[in-house]
Amino acid sequence: MLLDIFYWVRTAIFYALAMLFGIPWLTFIVLAVYLVPERKRHPFFVKTFCSVILYLSRVICGIRWKVEGLENLPDQACVVASNHQSTWETFFLQLLISPQSTVVKKELFAIPFFGWALKRLNPIAINRKERRSAMQQIKEKGKASLDDNYWVVIFPEGTRTNWPEIGQCGHGAASLARYAGVPVLPIVHNAGRFWPNSSWKKVPGEITVRIGTAIESQDKKVDGLTKEIKEWMVANHPD
Repeated sequence: MLLDIFYWVRTAIFYALAMLFGIPWLTFIVLAVYLVPERKRHPFFVKTFCSVILYLSRVICGIRWKVEGLENLPDQACVVASNHQSTWETFFLQLLISPQSTVVKKELFAIPFFGWALKRLNPIAINRKERRSAMQQIKEKGKASLDDNYWVVIFPEGTRTNWPEIGQCGHGAASLARYAGVPVLPIVHNAGRFWPNSSWKKVPGEITVRIGTAIESQDKKVDGLTKEIKEWMVANHPD
């Protein structure tokens, strides 16, 4: 019981400090984003923000991480498909891969400060209720980003799942990879074990992130490629 209270107190301190840093920094992004060359916006604005947030989570909440398979990162930008269990991986993947465009739901733009800043960093924003137009946006805007050597990060599950589940995967990552003629880089992690989707409370521990070898998309059907991505995630999911 006392340990549980301790974790809640640490989590509250984490969020307080994250907001103390985040609100001014996100406001700065909104005001200054167009003063920075487009290709440098992600490394400067986004990586700085995410570095501070993850540093606070490590120092205050005791959430550490290790990465397996860094040697599998391709030299050229491709589609990145990761499972989605928490907010942690949305920060971490911004540090791992840069510059990048991330497929996000449009509803995030309504979040004060965070959404306002996010909108100005040109993510691939989709309306999940309109599946056909959403898929077309992913393909067209995603290919444009890839052609400009921006990585495109997609969470195939579409929404967060509880650790250790891997949810039903949509066709966005596979469709974009086929359309753009690039491979899919699969990533799996167990962030939800320590940064749970079902609770604000953060639990100390070491997150494992596994990066697989790139999966070629050529001569593969979208359904088959989607199945291959999910099967890899299930087979390599950390405990």
